[in-house]
Amino acid sequence: MLLAAMVVAGCRGTKSIVEPTPQQEERHDYTVMTFNGTVDGMSVSGQVRMERDKQIWCSVNKFIEVGRALATADSVWVRVPLMNRYQKGDYKDLSRLANMQLTFKDLQGILESDDVERRIEELGRRFGVAMQVKILRKEKVEKLTFPFDKGNF
Repeated sequence: MLLAAMVVAGCRGTKSIVEPTPQQEERHDYTVMTFNGTVDGMSVSGQVRMERDKQIWCSVNKFIEVGRALATADSVWVRVPLMNRYQKGDYKDLSRLANMQLTFKDLQGILESDDVERRIEELGRRFGVAMQVKILRKEKVEKLTFPFDKGNF
């Protein structure tokens, strides 16, 4: 009887056909950019790190850090260490200063655009700042660390 059960079980097809799942396109939600340029005639360099739909971090340097900003979906944090100035605001404040509607999605769109340099310069003009920017490197990465967040800003 045991032999008959083994024969019957062995005759059944044990292969099940499973459609292979297509590999999902690798999605990089993180972008890193380095730049240099001038702001009101002063040469600067810096870095932007962005986690898609969550936060944008920016640091501007002239030998030492002269300013940093952190934008999230609901707030904007700006710090100027040399002037011991720190400010938290929102997009209503930015929109008023730029004299145009501005949201986190707008900032993200500017940074993700193919003409990011031109769009940053235009945004600078709206804020009354003469800027020229050259993106040195812009790449999508798998993982990103942020040097600071709201907790230690």
